[in-house]
Amino acid sequence: MKNLLIFITALATSTAFADNLNSHELKDVQVVIKLFKNKNITAISNNIVYPLAREHPLSSIQNPTEMKQRFNQVFDQKLIQAIANSKPSQWQSVGWRGVMLDRGTVWLEGHQIKAVNSSSDAEQKLKAQLISTQKQQLHPSLRNFDKAALQFKTAKFQIRIDEMPNGLYRYAAWGVKQSQIEKPDLILNQGKVVMDGSGGNHHYIFNNGSYQYIIYRNLLGASEIPDVELIITQKGKTVLSQVGLLL
Repeated sequence: MKNLLIFITALATSTAFADNLNSHELKDVQVVIKLFKNKNITAISNNIVYPLAREHPLSSIQNPTEMKQRFNQVFDQKLIQAIANSKPSQWQSVGWRGVMLDRGTVWLEGHQIKAVNSSSDAEQKLKAQLISTQKQQLHPSLRNFDKAALQFKTAKFQIRIDEMPNGLYRYAAWGVKQSQIEKPDLILNQGKVVMDGSGGNHHYIFNNGSYQYIIYRNLLGASEIPDVELIITQKGKTVLSQVGLLL
């Protein structure tokens, strides 16, 4: 999980999480630890902020019923034990972002889990299978990539971003109703990812002549902040701004 590991590394360099837990945060942490000590799958599934994002191309988990079906993929025995046996000193307050375990493995919002930055062997196996299937459903010019980074649609476009073997990123765009087996209307290469602070939010930058394409991926933030936003500028002036929905 290269991208998630980058996010965790960014968190490790932040001084924002040096705060001690207050009494309310400590109580929230104790609630979560107890749930995992008891391995109460139903209670844990009801104690999550949905949707719970998983690494692309795995789909987000939308509700407690789906969580129970995928529970062993998300929470393998290693992660269950890590949470159940954790000490309060392993949990850090990061202000409005919430409380995190071990530099970002798990994030809490109150006593609810809002992010899990860990991926089991089962998830990684499923991810590899999905990527293999995706490649066959793409236009032949797009089948060479290392990792699928992001897929979303806006009011006008369908866009996918892939990490290439050289560590840079590729942007491909179609009309919103087109199939990805069709030739893309636009392909941009040599894209870069930039981390935005310590919470995991990040954005991709692609250059195309005098135009710059910026894609913001917001993992943490207020509820009104979109998951994805596409901004296109020309010589520093915004010419298009559209909210994106994850695919």
